[in-house]
Amino acid sequence: MTNTEKKLIGIVRKYAPLIIFVIATLAGMLIRMAGMDFRSDDYNSFLSGWWNVIADQDFSGLSQQVGNYNIPYQVIIFFLTRITGEALHAYKIVSIVFDFALAGGVGLLVANHRRESFFSFVPALSYAVTLCTLTVVLNSSFWGQCDSMYVSLIIFAIFCTMKDKHIPAFVLLGAALAFKLQMVFILPLYIYYYVSSKKISILHFFIIPLTDIVMCLPAVFFGRPFLDIIKIYADQTDYGKQIQMNYPNVYAFMCNGQSVENYYLLKPLSIVLTMGILAAGLFLVLHKKVDLTKRGKLMMTGVWTSFTCLMFLSSMHERYSYLLDILLIAYFFMTKKHPFVALTSLLISLRGYCYYLFANFEALTLGQTSIINIALYAYVTFLFVRETVLDKPTLRFAHAEK
Repeated sequence: MTNTEKKLIGIVRKYAPLIIFVIATLAGMLIRMAGMDFRSDDYNSFLSGWWNVIADQDFSGLSQQVGNYNIPYQVIIFFLTRITGEALHAYKIVSIVFDFALAGGVGLLVANHRRESFFSFVPALSYAVTLCTLTVVLNSSFWGQCDSMYVSLIIFAIFCTMKDKHIPAFVLLGAALAFKLQMVFILPLYIYYYVSSKKISILHFFIIPLTDIVMCLPAVFFGRPFLDIIKIYADQTDYGKQIQMNYPNVYAFMCNGQSVENYYLLKPLSIVLTMGILAAGLFLVLHKKVDLTKRGKLMMTGVWTSFTCLMFLSSMHERYSYLLDILLIAYFFMTKKHPFVALTSLLISLRGYCYYLFANFEALTLGQTSIINIALYAYVTFLFVRETVLDKPTLRFAHAEK
């Protein structure tokens, strides 16, 4: 090997994290460009029409609900209609911007846990994996959905929580709620954190709805009834009237998820069952005096509580696993534990995306996938109890808590 070759290899080693960051950023942009012209059924049936209605109105149009998104997202779309007439790309560009924020947030979480710079090898790699994960790419640049918006805010809220910046954390949670009701999947984690750490007050939780209200005030100013802030999400909880909506949870295994009768029969049970399981987890955390100020324990608890919501609540879409998948990616890079759990969850989510986006294609049926997902949930529950509640390291991936 020549001296020049040795020097080049040395440079690559020295600047590997920066090289990963740059390549992932460029690759992330390029692969998203491939989906920019793709028109999903959601876009054709809903998003395009909502854009046209908003584009035809002035500010006073914010006094009326268009579609079923909350007011802040509607306000963003209003301003975009004043900038461009290209609805398809505008929707997707907004979401893609938050894709990069999401990847950056995961990188910061990992760097903070490992006490390293963002431009160290593992944090940079976590940024790259998050940005280029297929479900993240498909969600924004193909589907035109905005799940990266609320999940990125949740990731930054967890980052602030780990830094003991609790007021900013709850403001971020409120902002996440203002964009998506699915932010509630992370609320059980903060209830556990509240009783475990004793670092926050019950008053902190009031910041969440207050932030949501403040972000919705532009519409109220232009004549929207104040109660609409609550009504939008209340209506969403009864939308679709299906016990499951392409997410392979326990109801996909139990019954026909398309049946309205099953929805009305099982929805009350789904609420009681979810609350009961989460209450049991909370009891274990209290009984064993689990210290959720430890970052690894906090993340595993967030994984388990959000997974519990997905597994047992009614009307879960395939996209609702977005938060779980990102938490699992972050947890793996933070702790170097359980890569196959994250990979399996991502593949299960990808099955749902492909079914919806690509003409109902499915390598596995929803029922078959539900068996795998239920087994995965059982294993994650085992990990939560063993590693977080009982504080026993795994046999193979034991790692000192930082």
